[in-house]
Amino acid sequence: MSTILAQAVAPAGGGAPLDQIAIVAVATAGVTLLVMALIVRWRTGHAAPLRALAGFAERSTGIPGWAAVPAVLGVLFGACALFGVTWDVALHMDEGRDEGPLGTAAHYPILVGLLGLFQAGLLSVGMAPARPNESSRSALRIRGLWPVPRSAALMLAASGLAFMGFPLDDGWHRLFGQDVTLWGPTHVMMIACAVLGVIAALTLLVEGARVAGRDLLHPGGVAMRPLPVLFGAVTLLGWAILLGEFDWGLPQYRLVWHPMLLAFAAAQGLVMARVWGGRGAALAAWALYFPLLGALSLIVGGPLGQSLPSLPLFLVQAVAVELVALSALGRSPVRFGAVAGVLAGTVGFAGEYGWSHLTMRLPWTPALLPEGVPVAIVAGVAGGVLGAVFAQSLMGTLPATRGPRVAAILASIAAVGLGVNALAVSTPDDVTATVTTTDVRTTPGPGYGGAQPTAHVRVTFDPPSIAEDAHWVTATAWQGKGTYVNRLRRQADGSWVTTERAPVAGNWKTMVRVHSGRTMLAAPVFMRRDDAISFPGVPLRDTATRAMVPDHELFQVERKDDIPTWLWTPAIILVLGMVGVLAYATGRVAANVGREGRPSPAVAVGPGWLGRTTGVALDWLRAHAPVLRHGGPAT
Repeated sequence: MSTILAQAVAPAGGGAPLDQIAIVAVATAGVTLLVMALIVRWRTGHAAPLRALAGFAERSTGIPGWAAVPAVLGVLFGACALFGVTWDVALHMDEGRDEGPLGTAAHYPILVGLLGLFQAGLLSVGMAPARPNESSRSALRIRGLWPVPRSAALMLAASGLAFMGFPLDDGWHRLFGQDVTLWGPTHVMMIACAVLGVIAALTLLVEGARVAGRDLLHPGGVAMRPLPVLFGAVTLLGWAILLGEFDWGLPQYRLVWHPMLLAFAAAQGLVMARVWGGRGAALAAWALYFPLLGALSLIVGGPLGQSLPSLPLFLVQAVAVELVALSALGRSPVRFGAVAGVLAGTVGFAGEYGWSHLTMRLPWTPALLPEGVPVAIVAGVAGGVLGAVFAQSLMGTLPATRGPRVAAILASIAAVGLGVNALAVSTPDDVTATVTTTDVRTTPGPGYGGAQPTAHVRVTFDPPSIAEDAHWVTATAWQGKGTYVNRLRRQADGSWVTTERAPVAGNWKTMVRVHSGRTMLAAPVFMRRDDAISFPGVPLRDTATRAMVPDHELFQVERKDDIPTWLWTPAIILVLGMVGVLAYATGRVAANVGREGRPSPAVAVGPGWLGRTTGVALDWLRAHAPVLRHGGPAT
């Protein structure tokens, strides 16, 4: 009992205080009960404010209110969570472990976003029409319940899993300790399921448009014109957020992940937009993605005072997708997706290579080319094929032949295989680093901690070959009220030295890192004492020879080292397996919605001023920009 009470007062490294968990649980239950009461009133013909909102959404979008309201709310709450995640990652990079779900300001937009997304999922089910002739033809028929749109069921499942990630994350930390990485299983679960929840919300708009008799392919279907762009932009944003560790220069996984996922993301999102949206849709998706994420990065690195992240460019890939679509290859979506994927892995790779030297703390090096280029090509082809098949499925134009489905299966297998390869690391024995610190004195330090002790650092590796042809050889420090990444310079005597003074006191965790091929090693220079997890720290020495260990051991000193593999591995597979099943379900729902078809509207819904305005703008652009003329979707 004393241990539990202690946890409730002062959080240790293994979980959140129980009082904060109780507050979140009560608030969640209260909001959920209110939304369920609102649904009951809606279904009994009341809830006038919600009906007024549904009417406004219907007039604005040209899509039935029962689909438009929860879908738009889902997108808005998803954006709120996206902002919170970016802010929260920056805080963890700069300051370390937080004090529970209510212990840091960045958690509030995440909580509000994920809870709101879940409530939007409840509304998507609760607002569905009761009459079969007014509902989606692909709706689920469940005994004792009204017809439930498939995309609504998917949205509820995805948003529920995303929100469940919060308590699961605390349980994970209590069992395994803190895994301070963006790619912790429960972190990936929250982000991926939230993104899939937003994708499901957009799919709900398509399902509602089918009921209203909207032709998703006809140029006059103006209500549909923004949707391909939104699908593409959301896909780019979701993958970009997952790559955050690379944006801050503190990745804990092999560098080959970076070009691989960039190529996959670009091909998947941009091909999806272009296949459905026609000429200019890929560039339009980029034009929505880049300012949004750029503004978010500037807010986090500016007014919020955290370390400024970089972000993926994706512009070269967008141009390449548009250009290849203009050729004869654009007539076959799957072939077009594959070729666009090849370009994403080649010219797109080159574009991101140059961008990394302009904006990233760990720019790509020639050492990445032998593995990075072929992996990026395969990933790009996989992403392009999956993007094309998804778009065709949703549009209802997927051929009845087995070819596209087989291509999608092969692309999925290839993507999983690439991930397994990228996870494989090797840890050579008996590698040491002799670290020498000189000129230790108080100077203006990195980050926002003010004046602090800093020093020059010199490192000699044994064997020296461990740093040959490396992706990076750096001095890295974090969680000292800022971050520090400095690429070491090789000297004539074989040693490596810092080019800027490194922090060596206070709350910093300072280390030297080497990543070469499949090897990722680190040796500590200075690491603060942490009584909450019984970590004694690593004191600063003038000269010390220290063993180099897998660098995640230094990044994640909070993780418990006494958890058996038979428990750790199945837990990871279970959490990530849920994400995989949900991703597969998203494809299946898209196919069912696409097959629905409805030559005449089931309900009377006007085209909507938002769609009409977008249509007028696109028509003007096509009249004045030759490249956009005759811009129907690829077929």
